[in-house]
Amino acid sequence: MVTSVTRRVEESQSLPNIYVSLKFQAMPASPQPESALPFVLRVPFIAMLIVLADVAALHLDFRQPFIGYGIGGAFLLWVASRPNWRQFVLVALAAAMIAFFGVRPQIGDDDTTLLVQWVGVLGSGSLLFLCCKAVWEPWGARNATLRILLPACVLTFLVLAGVYSLNMASYLHAKTFDLYTLVFDGTLGLQPSFACGRLLASRAWIFPLVKITYEAIVLAMAAFYATFMARRQKPIWELIELLFAAAMVGYLFFSVFPVTGPRYAFATYFPATPIPNSILTGLHLERIPVSWLVPRNGVPSLHFSWALLIWWNTRTLPRWARFAALALVLATAFDTLATGEHYLFDLVVAIPFSLGMQALMIRTVEFRNRQRWLPALCGGALFLGWLVLARFGLPLLLHSRLLSWSLVLASSTISLVWAFKLPALIPEMQPAPAANAKAMAVASAG
Repeated sequence: MVTSVTRRVEESQSLPNIYVSLKFQAMPASPQPESALPFVLRVPFIAMLIVLADVAALHLDFRQPFIGYGIGGAFLLWVASRPNWRQFVLVALAAAMIAFFGVRPQIGDDDTTLLVQWVGVLGSGSLLFLCCKAVWEPWGARNATLRILLPACVLTFLVLAGVYSLNMASYLHAKTFDLYTLVFDGTLGLQPSFACGRLLASRAWIFPLVKITYEAIVLAMAAFYATFMARRQKPIWELIELLFAAAMVGYLFFSVFPVTGPRYAFATYFPATPIPNSILTGLHLERIPVSWLVPRNGVPSLHFSWALLIWWNTRTLPRWARFAALALVLATAFDTLATGEHYLFDLVVAIPFSLGMQALMIRTVEFRNRQRWLPALCGGALFLGWLVLARFGLPLLLHSRLLSWSLVLASSTISLVWAFKLPALIPEMQPAPAANAKAMAVASAG
């Protein structure tokens, strides 16, 4: 009896020791700081990056708006990460070094041309800083940097690829359908590209605003991405996929229905002398030759398509972002017409084209769901139907202005209403908690 009691007492005393040992075994080991690349490797890598940035500045034409603004989008993404003042100083130094090689002002340059170059320089400096930072940081601290660097590099690569491949359709099609699109605008009883062009020519003070808002569409795309980036800690690839899937599909149709714009195809008339509708009705419709130096990028208007896609997907953002996106749509519609880069037909077909791309690329709804495949089918059918109508049905439209307006209003209304009935591409996201934001800031500071 005494022996059993003694044994129980000994077992009860040993239980705390067993619990403590199990507790320490279950606790994970304290994480060890991950090491970075050896110093002897980091320094040559960074030196090589600096040399590559200078070589790129020598060969890239920052005066070209898509290049300047396209690379400048990296600066917006970097600013959205809320860097500290030391990082601002380093980016400023990198931009100053690149400006020495890349900024080449010429006599007669206006302020908008200088703005494009300096935006490109700031973007290049931001890319150089982020690349050097990713090389210098320990492995565990790179996630915050790669969250900015990877989308910035993808956006830059795709913009540059688009710029240097834009003339592909020009080599394939020496003649264009500009006469068809001009006649279609005439079936509506007006020629809005000529009217907007004359308005722009009579008010020179708005020309810089038009030039900036039209050319900086890729910068608006970067700002659109940066606004969402502040609400999620991982790269938002679905936004990049949507914008550039529209670009790639649009590039294919540049060869199906090649169009340049009235300022190129009808340079002797635009914008002062619109062609009367009485003459348009008697024209023999045929393809007309246009210089191969002019891109065939009219149908659909990718500028207007990008503006629409940005507007449709700001529903989960604050009100100021939605109003800014709507203002971008209106400004882009006027800019594309007033500069003579597009006809009204290009904008009309861009609306169902954008609906089809939105429905195809959205991830919040499965494709087999009717809520997704039906608008995708409708948008694609309306877009292709407009191309067929402009190619073969203009004689019918020339006899009925009411029919032309009815088709335009019906197609645009259906596409716009259906676009807003689709779920948002990016669902509602709350900003990161303060603690997480602080931790990310510490990690990004290295």
